[in-house]
Amino acid sequence: MATHSATPAAASQPTVLQHLAAFVHDVRYESLPAEVIAHAKRLILDTLGCAFGAMDSDVATALLRYADDLGGAPQATLIGSGRRTSVALATLVNGGLLRYLDCNDYYFGRDPAHPSGNLAPALAMAEREGSDGKTLVAALVAAYELHLRLADHAGEPSLWRRGWHHGTNAQFSSAAVAARLAGLDATGTAHAMAIAGSHQNTLAQLQSGAISMIKATAEAWVAKAGVEAALFAAHGMTGPLELLEGQNGWARTVAGQDPGQLDMAALAAPPDGRYRLLETSIKPYPVVATASAPVRAAIELHRQGLPAAADIARIEVRLPGFALRTPSAHPDRRYPAGIESAQHSFYFCAAVALRDGACGDAQFRAEVLHDPALRDLLGKIVLQEDPELDSRWPQAAGGGVALHLANGTVLRRMCPYPPGHPRLALSDEELAGKFLGYAEPVLGLKRAHALRDAVLRLDEYTDLREFTPLLAPD
Repeated sequence: MATHSATPAAASQPTVLQHLAAFVHDVRYESLPAEVIAHAKRLILDTLGCAFGAMDSDVATALLRYADDLGGAPQATLIGSGRRTSVALATLVNGGLLRYLDCNDYYFGRDPAHPSGNLAPALAMAEREGSDGKTLVAALVAAYELHLRLADHAGEPSLWRRGWHHGTNAQFSSAAVAARLAGLDATGTAHAMAIAGSHQNTLAQLQSGAISMIKATAEAWVAKAGVEAALFAAHGMTGPLELLEGQNGWARTVAGQDPGQLDMAALAAPPDGRYRLLETSIKPYPVVATASAPVRAAIELHRQGLPAAADIARIEVRLPGFALRTPSAHPDRRYPAGIESAQHSFYFCAAVALRDGACGDAQFRAEVLHDPALRDLLGKIVLQEDPELDSRWPQAAGGGVALHLANGTVLRRMCPYPPGHPRLALSDEELAGKFLGYAEPVLGLKRAHALRDAVLRLDEYTDLREFTPLLAPD
């Protein structure tokens, strides 16, 4: 594979982006611990499953029509359909699919993150370049680490509280992973990140109020631009390498930090045994991450034996304070009108899980959203901050539910760690069940099992173009 370099920087001292690019290139497969490689494959499997689960959605229809309308060189495969399009459009379509269900992995730092959004540009570029599986795994681990370091260190007090969607951080990781897989050296990768970061800051309004379909592309749109930035840099385009620390740069204007506050040492340090990829959580339910623990608590209360609705005076959903400051806690989410808003409603997620003893696709059908009996439960929900949960934040997004009965009895269940958290990880069987539940209706049983097995031996592939045909039915 050819190695490309953009025009060298004029600055005498390396910039923050140059340090980050060097870090991205320093992550090598041969140096990765076995547990990191194994967990990377688990995350890839989970992310692909989420994409298959979106195939019958309105978002999928719109994305596929858009790709067909624009056309493009057949460089990368679209998940589920098997059609091939440009590497940029494949990133957009696949990234939107994997995000649609809101069931892909997550992480909480200063800002939250869905780092699995980096798989879309990584897989598309790896296919375009004919990369091997080991190179893809290493590049993806580097992208996760960069993305999650930004979630930990960028933004004062956070990007989200400044009005930016946390997908904003993905502009740097997606450009970096695409550039590395495209064969750029560290200088070219720094320019790719500079180009991407000049244009792709995303407003948090897309996930506030009544959530629209475009929310599914929060990371995908940014990642598409990251791929395009990498291709721009590969063709000689340069970007402002002082983008982060410059007088009018990203740290000051977007993150709200004096450049001196940006902890470059922490952002660009060697992993030193810590890989944030191991600290991500895998969702068992298609709900906003901070609802996972209350949902589990509600399901457990249901299994204990749910009292009659008329006997329930109040339903208390207990959450860390951060969660109560997010749109999912807003009063306008009590009676959501659409699936996207329902998935991002603490009221709805807790109520439907309590009533049904489950929280899957069936709980978010249109007829469920307007069920009068469920709306009666929704009216009884009160959201409450829990100091014990605050003490574990952001290392754990715990939660709980307390049923206050008319006779004074209180039934409680607390989940200090949500299911799928590293301390309460999904078993291999649970993960396979989630993947196959989404993949089999699209691929068929035999093909879905073949893809699962292929992901688990991804590092044995010498050319990803031998792997990607498995992403669609025979």
